[in-house]
Amino acid sequence: MRRHVQLVCKLTSIGAYGLSLAIFHNVQPIAAKAYNDLCQSQGMTFGDGEPVNILVVAIIVITVPLLIARSNAVVTTNLTLALGTALGAVGLRYTAGDTPYECFTTGGTYEDHTSGLEGFEFWFIFVVVVSCILLLIDWTVWALRRPSQNGGR
Repeated sequence: MRRHVQLVCKLTSIGAYGLSLAIFHNVQPIAAKAYNDLCQSQGMTFGDGEPVNILVVAIIVITVPLLIARSNAVVTTNLTLALGTALGAVGLRYTAGDTPYECFTTGGTYEDHTSGLEGFEFWFIFVVVVSCILLLIDWTVWALRRPSQNGGR
């Protein structure tokens, strides 16, 4: 893959993650309203959601392995994960307002099984870990091949 194609793929991945986190941030009030409309009378509220500064840190964390990836396979895999994440975030627009089927569990807490926000958070953490592991493999392979390309020096 040519360098400029790799750069376009990397920037597209970053854009997809940025869009995903923006959607995630925008649907949190929708999920909170659906939950609070049903459960606020029982003394339970949804919570504030993730602040913007946490989302900025998340985009920075995912951007680092995307930008310094070297191989075409890792760049393509990262692009696929990013586009899948964006599709999942678009799905949040439809599930965030789903009415919960319970206000609290027997333990007295609320486990969100209807909005999809919690699942998206776990997916995003998984993607960050996978991207970092792929980067580690990518750079290890590059480092192992490098001495053989320089004539053993």
